Amino acid sequence: MGDPYACLGVAYYYHEGKEVEPDMGLAVEWYRRAASGGCPRAHWELAKLYSEGILDNTDVSAYVRHLRSASEMGNVDAQYALAKELYSGDILGRNVSEASEWFRRAAEKGHVKAKFMVGYLIQNGYFGGSSADAEMWFLSAGMSGDGDTFLEIGLDYEYGLDDISPDQMEAVRWYKYGADMGHEKCILCYRRALEILSGGDQDSYRERLAGLERTAVQRETDIREAAVRRGDESLAMGDEKAAYENYSEAAELGDPDAMFAIAMMYHQGIHLKRNDRKAMEILTRAASAGSCDAQFMLGRFYDNSEYPRDETLAIQYYAQAAANGFLAAFYYLGNYMEHPETYVRRVRGRRCRSSR
Repeated sequence: MGDPYACLGVAYYYHEGKEVEPDMGLAVEWYRRAASGGCPRAHWELAKLYSEGILDNTDVSAYVRHLRSASEMGNVDAQYALAKELYSGDILGRNVSEASEWFRRAAEKGHVKAKFMVGYLIQNGYFGGSSADAEMWFLSAGMSGDGDTFLEIGLDYEYGLDDISPDQMEAVRWYKYGADMGHEKCILCYRRALEILSGGDQDSYRERLAGLERTAVQRETDIREAAVRRGDESLAMGDEKAAYENYSEAAELGDPDAMFAIAMMYHQGIHLKRNDRKAMEILTRAASAGSCDAQFMLGRFYDNSEYPRDETLAIQYYAQAAANGFLAAFYYLGNYMEHPETYVRRVRGRRCRSSR
């Protein structure tokens, strides 16, 4: 059967089309091999493929089997997803008691939305806790979450989404968490929510989303993503100069994928004179900006005798890449430890708890 994390890495390459042509059939085959070998992440990936309809989404038993397997093996994202399924009752029978237990398990491992849900359930009479207990979980979520998460929770409260009871005051609280971080969309929603509390008309959910699409940060995101797409298309057509120009436009706006692409152009001598020192410098910036490709590549560089070898940095970057979805990194972490998924989960949990 082979190393389950090697199987996971092969599945990921076929799934994402990295260094090979995308082939979902082969990806699924390798995910199943990894899952059969006891890899929690492979079970979670298969559960997502069923949920997204890439695999037969009418096969509820297969979806639930993989979701439960991943959850029981400790995958925190699967635990949260299972809790949501049990809480909503759309696919599984509604079971708030079991949902609460899975929310708590995920929350104790640092999952921000799970922390919120534990607080919400306590606030609504579950777990037998007090309002102070609920506030403790809300505060923990507020200290470890990001602006996008706070926006999502605020919208859930304001519009009664995702099985959350509408509560304008709570919406204001969560929008303010994001607004205090400078999150432009949270700032917009915070101001609108205050206007509504003061007697202003409530806009529809569709109108609110349209307003969020017009924010400066969304326009900049659209410009960055369009430039990266043009860069990818130019590179595929062999126009290296145009590719570099488009990637540079996106990189100047802070796009981590564009930074990674430019670093690889320096590393491989595409359009630019090969310069590995420059490549490493840009890779480091891209990794800090969140590029899992850059994080993985830095892990490989520091794990390779061609460069000054540094096992500590190799493990650090592999763990970052794995946490951000570059699944092949789990295999390389496995060269240093027996349980790479457990290590990544602990590292991610520590980062969440110390992020503010």
